[in-house]
Amino acid sequence: MKKAVIAGYGNMGSKYADRIYKGQIEGLSLFGILCRNPKMQDKIRREMPQVKIFPHEDSMFEAAEEFDALIITTPHREHVRMAEKAKAAGLHVLCEKPLGITALECGRVVDGRKRLEGADGDGEPLVEAMIFNWRAREIYRQVKELLERQELGRLHHVLWTANFWYRPEYYHKMSAWRSTWNGEGGGLLLNQCQHLMDMWNWLFGQPSRVFARIRYGRYSSISVDDEATLLFSYENGMEGTFFSSTGDSPGTNRLEIHGDMGKLTVEDNRVLTFYKNASSTAQVSKTAEESNPVIPYVKESKEILQEKDEYLIVLQNFADTIQGKAVPLAGFSDGLRALENVNAAYLSDWTKQWVDIPCDESQYEKCLEVHCKAEKERERASDKE
Repeated sequence: MKKAVIAGYGNMGSKYADRIYKGQIEGLSLFGILCRNPKMQDKIRREMPQVKIFPHEDSMFEAAEEFDALIITTPHREHVRMAEKAKAAGLHVLCEKPLGITALECGRVVDGRKRLEGADGDGEPLVEAMIFNWRAREIYRQVKELLERQELGRLHHVLWTANFWYRPEYYHKMSAWRSTWNGEGGGLLLNQCQHLMDMWNWLFGQPSRVFARIRYGRYSSISVDDEATLLFSYENGMEGTFFSSTGDSPGTNRLEIHGDMGKLTVEDNRVLTFYKNASSTAQVSKTAEESNPVIPYVKESKEILQEKDEYLIVLQNFADTIQGKAVPLAGFSDGLRALENVNAAYLSDWTKQWVDIPCDESQYEKCLEVHCKAEKERERASDKE
């Protein structure tokens, strides 16, 4: 039985703690929780009396030899630093999204910049995984299988409308660090859309370029983004359009994938529809003897319900990977790629031009710092009023 510590006991950390503490993850027990809030510490003592409480980060890492794995659910800016320290201590790591704020800092813990796999005291490989739970959703796993079998033929373009996460002012004011450049390092794209950026890369591969139109504080009094339209371009000619917002209700979650053998649609994470052409558009284009031919197709639609708790799937996969029984659903390198999409999108909007993915990391760091400083200046000016 491997022992885990959860760093952070907020919305997500408490969910993971509950699942592990109740014994729902085979091969993984809850050893401790890093919690800085005295009231939440009392709650942990009442509900999970056997679990050790670490009031600060230093006390947790001082006890690193007593446990095997760290699950990071702290604010964004702590992720990379904490993952580095965990890696140095020989701990397996499961990190909540995003991996970090910038691709440059994330390079410190990702293969290709530095080592992805270290070795703990027993010489077994260290697991470094991301909590990208959308990969555990059955409907998207079926989409991926169809794409891998090339059922759509050559892909033309992808359209994803994802404005289903309405957020009021209350949400943005829940914590001082939330929805700020200095606290979270971004807004909608860095927070909610990390899951969808990972899904985009997982299903279609990482785009080569992006052009972005981003709105900041359109729906709430925040300085970060709450609406974005991204145009993705691929070297093979495929293109994609991604739209997201936290200002719409009711919203839409619709993925539409077009290829020369038809199209796939996913509605509300629940309904998968496949329009299968009898002939490819490329073939008909070459052989048709009329100006507006109609290509016959077969339509198949089915509702796919998520029967298993996707967080249980992610946590069990982490436990199984530690024991050498599986590979991570998503690794740190996947976290880096999702972040690269977002960094490039921000830079595109700030420079008003197409930007390569990954973008110039130094340029992005400088531009982000400008926004952080401007935000602080606005806060100081507001305090004086």
